[in-house]
Amino acid sequence: MLPLARFWTWVGHSFIPLAVGWAYFVRNGPDEGVLITRGYFGWALTLLVGAALTFALGRYISLAKARHLAIFIPPNTTFEATNNRNRMISWVTLVAFALFLIAANILFASRYADSRIHRWDSPTPLDQSFVGSRLKAHQASCSDRSCFAISKRVSGTGPVRDVMQYFPYYTDGLLILLAAAQLAALAYLAVVLSRPEPPFNYQL
Repeated sequence: MLPLARFWTWVGHSFIPLAVGWAYFVRNGPDEGVLITRGYFGWALTLLVGAALTFALGRYISLAKARHLAIFIPPNTTFEATNNRNRMISWVTLVAFALFLIAANILFASRYADSRIHRWDSPTPLDQSFVGSRLKAHQASCSDRSCFAISKRVSGTGPVRDVMQYFPYYTDGLLILLAAAQLAALAYLAVVLSRPEPPFNYQL
């Protein structure tokens, strides 16, 4: 169980400062297309981290119940030892990880929701809505090496660098896959929490 606890602590502690720093860059930048690109990668990372932490939490709780431990949630191995638990630190860590994940999902998803698919060198979107522009990108035919961008990548002074290319099926497909992993991890956690603690097996 110690490797799970260390994984839980390392991933959570690494994510928080990274999410805070990335949130600044998602809200402050030279061009909207660049900010939307950053929002995409921030959301993808948040979903990945959320799925990993949720699964680790569910697995730890399952093992802790089987061993009849007094504290079911994993320890923060930065401040706790497995044989010297502090219930307050464990719960504060859990709540902090959950709140940062929720906030990061809201922030990065809302930024990516500003995306409107453009032709690679076009200043106007395929459609004025998030879904509509994607539907038209899927329906459009294009044989060029770079067909679409997730936002406008041309301005009055020329092309804007660091605006991500949009690949139909794959770009949003990655987010859907990661969101499915997050939902599966949450479902696993719910199942673990709903299971009663197994009875003690006394041997006479």
